[in-house]
Amino acid sequence: MPLPNRSAPLQLHGYFDLTCPDCKDTWGPLKAALAEFNSAQIGFTMHTFSLANHRYGFTAASGAHAAENAHKDPFAWMEAMFANQDKFWDEPTDNLTGTQVFELFGQVAEDAPGLRIPKDEFVAALKSRPVNLATRTTWKLGCANAVSNTPTFFANGARFAADDTWTKAQWVQFFNQVLSQ
Repeated sequence: MPLPNRSAPLQLHGYFDLTCPDCKDTWGPLKAALAEFNSAQIGFTMHTFSLANHRYGFTAASGAHAAENAHKDPFAWMEAMFANQDKFWDEPTDNLTGTQVFELFGQVAEDAPGLRIPKDEFVAALKSRPVNLATRTTWKLGCANAVSNTPTFFANGARFAADDTWTKAQWVQFFNQVLSQ
């Protein structure tokens, strides 16, 4: 998958709520399409953007920053969250305390391939001021860009209408169109 390369001719920015099922559905085809290109062609930046209607969206978003602060790949956290997303919806967490939910996030980080961050360390990071501020900053960036739903995408600064129904082929076609201009 392309790394954030600020000099690539196509700059793709995606805003994801890691507890949003539409984001989960979008990620597979998008990831597969990105794999068809290299970082000299596409620079991809994932921004977390928690929606108010997803109870643990902010905490999940904080996990990406906690992973990055632990020198781990935030995309590994994204993958882990999408694989475990249903554990953080309303019904499964209704009878859990906040502490239990944080421990559940910690367990995901500890078990996730590419992360393996000790649960207690991850939970402490989730509650830390630097992670909280980083998560708020990414959310504010989304607000400044008029993001109000997820997933939301920008190509070279222009918002475009892509959603969870796009296939790998549609993403590849879009990328090729932009790159040919």
